Amino acid sequence: MIKGLLLLVFVPIAFCAVGGLVGRTQSSGARGVLHCNGKPARNVLVKLGIMIKGLLLLVFVPIAFCAVGGLVGRTQSSGARGVLHCNGKPARNVLVKLREEDVEKCVQDDEGNEIRVDMDDLMGETKSDSNGRFEVSGSNAEFTTIDPKINIYHDCNDGWKPCQRRITIMIPDGFVTQGSIPKKIYDAGTIELAGKFSGETRDSLLPCALCAVGGLVGRTQSAGVRGTLTCNGKPAKGVLVKLYDDDRGLDLDDLMAEGQTDVQGRFELSGNVAEVTPIDPKLNIYHDCEDEFWPCQRKISIMLPDGYITDGPRPRKIYDAGTIELAGRYPGETRDCLH
Repeated sequence: MIKGLLLLVFVPIAFCAVGGLVGRTQSSGARGVLHCNGKPARNVLVKLGIMIKGLLLLVFVPIAFCAVGGLVGRTQSSGARGVLHCNGKPARNVLVKLREEDVEKCVQDDEGNEIRVDMDDLMGETKSDSNGRFEVSGSNAEFTTIDPKINIYHDCNDGWKPCQRRITIMIPDGFVTQGSIPKKIYDAGTIELAGKFSGETRDSLLPCALCAVGGLVGRTQSAGVRGTLTCNGKPAKGVLVKLYDDDRGLDLDDLMAEGQTDVQGRFELSGNVAEVTPIDPKLNIYHDCEDEFWPCQRKISIMLPDGYITDGPRPRKIYDAGTIELAGRYPGETRDCLH
């Protein structure tokens, strides 16, 4: 269905690109004088439109072919087998999917980012047996040579984290067969799922949704921090400090507590927030030490160690940030106007 929609989009684009080949007759013109090092440049070939259309043809016709994918492609197949372990024991009932990775780069946007027309095609799926063994094969029709891969979705050493860990393994080109049945099956060997693989991801958008609603479904966690702020060796009083849970991704940082330093430059903050995953508490310090006439305020962020996170509304340990001299410039320091 997606390919059909893309066909409706990109084929008209290709026809638009070739313009006059199938369209109505239109005209335009241009004049000018060409020089080369101050002298008239004669016999210089000038083309308008044909060259542009030719370039567009080279760009959009490949896009159209990428878009229609299997509608005009040849049938190709592949397969893989292997054994899955979790901490040395057979990992049974683990979902394994064979997909064709559509990574053909058709065009690039203005920022140089790749635009991929087709989406990964599911070729087959299975689950590992009681001994952790699996075998999966399938076929797909593509205009270009397919790029088969296996995705392994598992919960080995995953604790209470939502959704599943996903490992992707690309199958070598030598195991791609012309036709609907693969002649050779790729043996992925014995895969120990306990370790973390490079490029490993977490499947599904569910974690994002859970992070977005935060406290609606998460467990309460707390943290605290204390310290002393100075400016050129003197107590920095009245400095705003905030304790946040650093939510990387779609969610905004959650404010856990805020306060100001006393006349001695001292502060102490603690607070809690409900999150599905472990919180990432950080201290933000907003100040004007050695800031002269610059607008807004300097902001320093300090991440609290994981060992100072407590399950529950009150932290059992308070992180001591020590005495912080604000006059110097810290790595990652920014300027903040909207705190």
